[in-house]
Amino acid sequence: MALPIRTLLVEPEIQSIIFFSVNSLALIYVLLLVVTWPYTLVYLIAHAAVFFIINKRISSGRSYTPNKNLSNQTVIVTGAATGIGRVTALELAKLEARVIVGIRGQERAERIAQELSNESRGNVIGYHLDLSDLSSVKAFADKIDKVDILINNAGVAKQHEELTKDGLESTFGTNHSKLYLYNNLFIIFYLHLVGHFYLTQLLLPLFIQSNGRIVNVSSIMHVFASQNIDFSKNNSYNRIVAYAESKLANILHAVELQRRYGDRDIKAYALHPGSIPSTELSREKTPILTVLMATAAISAKTIAQGAMTTLYCALSDEAQPGKYHSNCRVAQASPVAYNSKKAQELWSLSEKIVDDKTKHL
Repeated sequence: MALPIRTLLVEPEIQSIIFFSVNSLALIYVLLLVVTWPYTLVYLIAHAAVFFIINKRISSGRSYTPNKNLSNQTVIVTGAATGIGRVTALELAKLEARVIVGIRGQERAERIAQELSNESRGNVIGYHLDLSDLSSVKAFADKIDKVDILINNAGVAKQHEELTKDGLESTFGTNHSKLYLYNNLFIIFYLHLVGHFYLTQLLLPLFIQSNGRIVNVSSIMHVFASQNIDFSKNNSYNRIVAYAESKLANILHAVELQRRYGDRDIKAYALHPGSIPSTELSREKTPILTVLMATAAISAKTIAQGAMTTLYCALSDEAQPGKYHSNCRVAQASPVAYNSKKAQELWSLSEKIVDDKTKHL
């Protein structure tokens, strides 16, 4: 797989890592060959202070501060218990939107919704939603009477292959899904879609009424998916590949949504929020990954900064429907992300799997 270097180089976290690396080499050179004691300590302190300020400015990237009044709009945010999803829900509630958060466990959903209502002085409603259980997705959608913006935010990255209640591989099933043969049926594999795909499909009639927006939280990690990906094939499980393909699926889903429903004034977007090691997505990380993420933290965004591109896609008139965004603007995605044939194949496959898995609902 040819790594799309240009796609990576424009990301603030990559620029921050490059700045850190070059700066570290320069610091070593100066300390060893140029500066002598007692100036070494003074230089080191001054250098660290300047580096910290500049690096944080690089890694934080562009900002977006929404100022719209959403008093007549209903917004749904999945995965709003922690991290980017919670901050996104909070900011939307502050703008006076009626915010519905989908969180596993009705009691937990209600508790978090009340916390968000208190913090925002807004109207936040919590419903149980388990995206790995399609019957739960259906029950959640049945409660919705109006929606203007759907933010498909919830995600998970599993260390090992694991099937959801419906037989879907859990990374793809919650995110979207990749297919594994299960009871002689194809099981959608890691799309970050099946759950979100089904939820979006159920809510489409409401979006057509409201001319709404659908926002899929993807990741720069999608560039690690193969350009020749075949979502219908059963491959050995690899955590990084599974996550990359599920995030690619998020983008393909948005692209195909826009192609099919753009003429009905539905707008669909995909985005990379930034590298944010502190989110709950990494809760199953290995010891090695823990060390790597701790190292990468120097170039990471805060959770609030990570939510900005989500808010940008949900609210800004400058966001472009059917496109991939990062750093609060349209960004270059992997070429396969705009492959219309792959997007249509994935849509058809997702429909087939959902139809088969929801016959009893």
